[in-house]
Parts: sequence; structure tokens; C-alpha cells
Amino acid sequence: MSASSLTPEIASPEDDRGSFRDWFRGSSSFLASLIFHMAAVILLALLTFDPPPDRSAHSVILDDVIDEPLDRPLEDELDELEDLATEMSITMMPSSVSGLSGTAPASLSAPQFETQLMEDIIGPEVSLVDLELLTKPNDSLMRELPVGTQGAVNAVVGDYNEAMDRIAQELVWMLDKGEVVVVWLFDQSGSMKDDQAKIRDRIGRVYDELGIVGVSQDEALTTGVASFGSNFQLHTKTPTSNRDEIAEAIAEVPIDPSGEELTTQAVMEVITRHKRYAQISKRQMAIILVSDESGNPDSNQRYLEETIQAANKANCRVYVMGREAMFGYPYGHVRWENPRNGDIHLLPVDRGPETALIEQLQTDGFGKRRDSMPSGYGPYEQVRLAKETGGIFFMLPGEEKDLYQLKDRRYSVAAMEPYRPDLRPRRDLMREAMQDPLQAVISKVIYDLNPYNEEVASVIEIRRRFSTDFATLTQQVRYEQAKMLTYIEYLDKAIAAIERAQPLRDASPYVRQQANFDLLHAQLLAYRVRAYEYGAYLTEFVKKPPAPPKLPTPKHEFRSWDLITVKKLSAEEVTGADIQKSRKLLKEIVNEYPGTPWAERANWELNRGFGVALTPWLFDTSRFPNANDKSAPPIQVPKL
Repeated sequence: MSASSLTPEIASPEDDRGSFRDWFRGSSSFLASLIFHMAAVILLALLTFDPPPDRSAHSVILDDVIDEPLDRPLEDELDELEDLATEMSITMMPSSVSGLSGTAPASLSAPQFETQLMEDIIGPEVSLVDLELLTKPNDSLMRELPVGTQGAVNAVVGDYNEAMDRIAQELVWMLDKGEVVVVWLFDQSGSMKDDQAKIRDRIGRVYDELGIVGVSQDEALTTGVASFGSNFQLHTKTPTSNRDEIAEAIAEVPIDPSGEELTTQAVMEVITRHKRYAQISKRQMAIILVSDESGNPDSNQRYLEETIQAANKANCRVYVMGREAMFGYPYGHVRWENPRNGDIHLLPVDRGPETALIEQLQTDGFGKRRDSMPSGYGPYEQVRLAKETGGIFFMLPGEEKDLYQLKDRRYSVAAMEPYRPDLRPRRDLMREAMQDPLQAVISKVIYDLNPYNEEVASVIEIRRRFSTDFATLTQQVRYEQAKMLTYIEYLDKAIAAIERAQPLRDASPYVRQQANFDLLHAQLLAYRVRAYEYGAYLTEFVKKPPAPPKLPTPKHEFRSWDLITVKKLSAEEVTGADIQKSRKLLKEIVNEYPGTPWAERANWELNRGFGVALTPWLFDTSRFPNANDKSAPPIQVPKL
């Protein structure tokens, strides 16, 4: 079913006036119906946008823009924003940005509409789960709990030693009920080799703590080793209790250069290959997944629930040794410098987000986010997999110095408790999101500003690097300025929508949703400021270009003018009011949500500054003497 086929006409309340009059004459339920319709109209009014304000200051940033037609896909969205209903419906969303309903899976690299779930979405509403379940503390499993009982959501550990001690304790509890087969499942990414070595060196302590020695066939605990990337490999023919065989099997785990991690499929494969062994030998089964990424998002989304069902059917617990998810965003980025020519690449790694649905802007106001801000929780799929199978997600410390713009910090456990992600099935959360008018507005804005949509990116992906040639730079500037009118016009309407939804935010019972709303509101104001400042600064830069920078040495090259954010403003007379309001909101977020990613993100926005500037990029060619050697084989950019 294509997204374009999902746009039925929406009936107007005026269409039913005649029938309503006839119905009223013969019905005793008029009063109840009147109250219902009045409530619907009031909610609808809350979500209706005002026309964008008349901003004569647009001319400040659009002087002499290039006279060239531009594709402006966001214009199609402006009318859609005018007609947001009080109930969310996928079928209301325009085909050009299908999936912008806010129900797209958060783990997807580019938020998309998942058509395969339509039958489930159209089905009956799912009742809310018990709130006690959502706020369950992170206690270890009690040995009396049967397999299939929900496990601990998040267990933060200091290192592998602590994690291995906890694993040993979990196995002790399982062994009290009978024999066990445990399978270690390793991610084949190159970044995991050091982690695998640490586990290989410590695997013996698990057996030591269990008090189990020897290699006889009747051992209570046997171990298998498997690994995965784009494919699956089993490194032990049959589970064994021989420590040397286990260590050798872990050492055999290869590096897969594909960058693919089919995590949920690999877990399913482990279950399939070992369930008969477990049944014949009457053993309980446990899988210990070790990975520093959340895994291929398409695979995760497609197979997560099926994998959970297979694990529970096989009486298999799944434990995960993983990393912290990025805050509201699928990626972290690893900074990689090409050793041949010094080019810098930001390599994406799947690292989240912590929620099933997208809750945060995917743009930093200039284009795709590039930060690596931690969320305080593990990736949704891995945490849900552990929780639903009675396992534990062990969140390992960072040790990730190569992550770009990483602010590796620990949030307050107590402060984070009210913001715990909802780990119910994605389809249930999608269904509820479509019926929440506040979530409808938040999601609409987030998905309209999705830089992974190519059409939208053509407007909101703002140039951050300009030519050193003045004529070329001038053309680049004028082209970028021409996009500002559409971008700012959309931000005007988005801000108006959010501000009209303030009563819905105040009435929301969900602290996490309130925090998402507050941060979104403050960011939109900040991004409108920077859009104005961007245009105003570039106008003055072209009028009065600075002299080329002096080179420190003859080996240095002036490569480009690069965009940065600064405190100094170029259009304060236009942007001053927005800056004051945005600062106020951001500071309120810092004070209201201390010790959380929302406060951290608000501080980040405050510290960026609201102005922009171009700074020269000087490149030291002496570090790369072979950069122009055409005979040398090319160096492939790695996939992580």
C-alpha cells in the first residue's frame, strides 16, 4: 500500500448540519452530543495555526538573492499544518513526506512510514499497561521468577568485571533450577575486538565463581560461542565446558567490514540452533549478546517481536552487554581521518535511540545532527529484548574517545526514573500516538523537519562550508539565502502550532512528553534566530569580505570558509525577542529537568551561541606528503 493512497478526504462538521438537525429533533441525547462536538471544536481550535506573522525583516537577510527557481517542498507542508486535527491519523499525512505522522520507528536511519503495520494500527485501541510495570526498579532477577518474567530494564555497570560477576550470579540462580546452556553472541564489528579479548580473559571467572571444573559430559553448565555481522557464524560445534575451547572460539570471531549488524536475526539463529540441544539435555537456555551498536534498524524492527516470542517459547533468557543509546537519535558518529589526504569523515554507527518512536528533532538547525549525546538508557530493541525474556541489559561504560562531539557523562539515576522510555511493543505505542493530540503536533514538526527526507533536506540542510573563491562564494551565499524564506516561514508556523498546544502540554500526565515539548519549543525559537542570523551575516560578509587569512607556513593551504556558531549577533534588532524567549525557556529546562539529557541538550543550545560566523580552514599539507600520489591504491572509507 503506497503512502499516496492513504489521503482520504476529511469531512467538515458543516457537511452534517441537516442530518444533525433531524437527529436532534428525534433524539434525547442532544445535550451529550453537543458537549462532545464542542469539545472537539475547542481541541481543533487549539491546533489551528495563525497565519505567519508579517516579518518585514525578511529583507534583511534576503538582499540580492539569486534569481533562480527553487524546489520548496516545505510549502506543501504549511497548508497541512493549518488543518491538524485533534486526533492523529496516518492517513492525514501528505504523500511527499509519508511517515511524518510521528509513528515511524525511531530506529530507522531516515524516519519512514511502516506500511506493514497498518492492519494492527487500524485495530482496536490497546489499553494502557499497569503503571507499576513501567516504573519497575532495576533489581536483579529473583531465582523464583519463571522464564518469561520481565527482567531488569537497565543495569549500569562500571566495567566487564562487574558485568561478569552479575552474569555469574544470574547463572547461579538458573543452575539452582537445573542444568544450563549459555551461548555468547558477539558483534563482529572491528570496534569490538578489545571487548572480546576482555571477555575471553574473564570467562574463566564465571566457572570459578560457580565452582564448576572439569570437562565431563554431565557438567551442569555448557557454553557455546557465535558471532554475527551481515551473516551468522557458530564457533563451537556443540556447547562445551572446556575453558580452552571456549577461549579459542571467542578468539576466532572475525571482523566483518560490511558495517551490518543483524542483531535480532542472530539471536533468533542462536535459539533455532540450540533449542533442540536444550530440550534433549533438559537444559535451560541463556544468550549473552555483546555489542556496542543497536544493530541494523530494518532488521531490528522486522524481527524484534518474533525474536522475543521465539526466546520465550524456548525458555531462553537474553542478557545484553551493550552501550548507551544516543538521545532521541539513531546515530553516534566516529571521527575518521583519511591517512592519505587528511579528509575528515564522520562515520555513522547505529546507537539508538532509546525509544520506539522518534521524540526529538533530528536536525541541529543547520541540517542533520552530528552530536553524540547519550540518553541514559540502552537502545530500545536491546533493552526490550532483555526485559521481555527475563534477562538484563548491562550498560557498559563509554571508552569511546573517537565518537564525535561526545559528552560522556552519567545522569542521575533518581532524576532519570520519571523519564524511563516506554518499552511496550512498537505497534501499541504507534496506535496510542495517533490518538494523542499533543503528540500529533510534536511529531508533525519533528517529521516535517526531518533532514533524512531528501526533499525537505534541500531546504533545511544549510551549507556549512563555502569556497575560497569570492565569485563562487557569492553564488553559494545567494543560493542559501533564497532557501531561508521557506525555512523561516515554516518555523514561524511550527512555533505558532507549538505555542497553541501549550494547554495540551500543561494537561499531559507524562513528564517525558512535557520535557520533549519544552525542548522542542525552545529549539524552534533558537533555530529561527540562527536562520535569520545566518542570512544577515552572509549578506554583510559578501558586502565586506575579509582579506584571505595569512598562512602560518608555506605548507599550509587555505581550503574553505567554515560555518561556526558564536555569541556575536548580526541582526539583533530582528532576533532579540526570540533570543530572549529561547534563553528563558532553555534555562527553565535546565532548572526543571536537572540531571537529564533534556537539561544537557538545553545547556548545549545555550552554549552554542545564537550568532554565526565564517572562519577560515587552514590545512597542513606537510602531514600528508603522498596526498597527490595518483599511483597509490585508493583508501576505502570504513563502515562501522
